[in-house]
Amino acid sequence: MKTTTTMLALLLFLSGCSNDSAFEGISSDSGRDAVIEEAAIALDSRDYATTIQILTEIYTATSPDPRVSRLLSSAYMGRAGIDFVELIEYSGQGEREDFDMVAESLALSWAPELDDESQCDAETGAVLTSLDESDSNYDVYKTAQFIDGHCIGYLIDDLEQAQYILKILVEGDLHSLDDEIQLGVASAAHFIFVTGNAVADGMNYSLSLKPEDRKPGTIPVPINMQAYLYYINFSGGIRYDWSRLNEGDFGVEADDPQSLNPYQKDLIDIYRAVQAFFRATPEQNRVRDSLGNFLAFAMQRPMDEIDVNLITSTMTTAGVYNLVNSFSAE
Repeated sequence: MKTTTTMLALLLFLSGCSNDSAFEGISSDSGRDAVIEEAAIALDSRDYATTIQILTEIYTATSPDPRVSRLLSSAYMGRAGIDFVELIEYSGQGEREDFDMVAESLALSWAPELDDESQCDAETGAVLTSLDESDSNYDVYKTAQFIDGHCIGYLIDDLEQAQYILKILVEGDLHSLDDEIQLGVASAAHFIFVTGNAVADGMNYSLSLKPEDRKPGTIPVPINMQAYLYYINFSGGIRYDWSRLNEGDFGVEADDPQSLNPYQKDLIDIYRAVQAFFRATPEQNRVRDSLGNFLAFAMQRPMDEIDVNLITSTMTTAGVYNLVNSFSAE
């Protein structure tokens, strides 16, 4: 059992980066501050639904209160499984896969295989799946982690809500370095979820059937390296086939063809979070290093070579496709 709650860990994590505090100004007895404090207490208890319900009544995107924004974005991230306790603990480990940072930092629970979206218990985080012990390859890939394909949409939606709230702060110059860092953490998880979802849908045999026969979500979404390696090495069965994956599976419809794709946006957010970390705390920081290593792995380049222009030019639809195909060499 963890002795540090999610909210306390977040405060400790962020207060070590700058002089700003997520609780700054909450001590007032005013009605609004009392509501914010109530939400903070709910968040500290991991009651994300209550936190979101309380704060959405006073949150406005046109004139955001940074205190409300920070707590509300944290609640959406918490509901999507982001756990800063786990992230800090993961960052302290010596031997680890850089790509697995997100999977190892999630606070989600295991669920039986589901038949459809209506059975998804995303509210409580019961969305993870793994290999059945009867699988002949279980001993080799028993650490493979997946998110049930019927539930991944809920998690992605929550992460995008958190990103939206934090980006409004950044774009309105109402942000602290902490907000940039928190946005980078949310974007790392979003990158893993969106990429894994594209892979699962691209391999899905049922997606090649007639529209009325399609069953999206039936393929679990890979979120760590072992899950990807399992799909790469043991596909071609009756449900999924890695060879069916193609560059088009990572395309995203956009109103503006010149706009950045989600993968580019996420990696740029991560890059800026690492830079914010350096500005906030120039000394060695394990969480910052984990974020930087994750970005370097995704870009397949040393961190000191990466900038916004390189991310934009590299992480195209073809770039994401090439990245996941490179896993076969691991």
